[in-house]
Amino acid sequence: MRYEIVKHIALYYKAIPGMLRLLKQEREELENEYNGLRGAETAGMPRGSSPGKPTETLGLRAAENGIGDRLAEIEAKERTLTGDAANIRACLDTLNGKYKQVIALRYVYGYSWAKTAIKINAPDSTARSWEAKAMKRFGEVLEELPGVDDLAARASRART
Repeated sequence: MRYEIVKHIALYYKAIPGMLRLLKQEREELENEYNGLRGAETAGMPRGSSPGKPTETLGLRAAENGIGDRLAEIEAKERTLTGDAANIRACLDTLNGKYKQVIALRYVYGYSWAKTAIKINAPDSTARSWEAKAMKRFGEVLEELPGVDDLAARASRART
């Protein structure tokens, strides 16, 4: 697998938690906006200042705005991101300890070459050499994943 694709996947792995937080926040906002029991009395009956049936009105408004479809999309994206993170983590876990550490420091934590070299207690040139070997090995492991082409496509489209 080409270096650039492997790099995109490593950066995608770093971005997944942030993407999951945004999806969770959007889902909670939609659920709160269309929650029919918000403002319920202690008897569980909805109350409000507007006449009519507030729960039905909220349900109709949610259906008209396609909220159910959007919530289903969010759930599917969350499942995909969670699966991608697990697959990438499993691939990283198969790497040699020093290779895994270099990839984590450079791409997950965003360390500079100097900081990476200090953390691994090696010269800068050694850190760069290990990174090249680590990315090659990581690419080989990723190629064994089923659906790696789809993963690579998602990683290249992601804003990392």
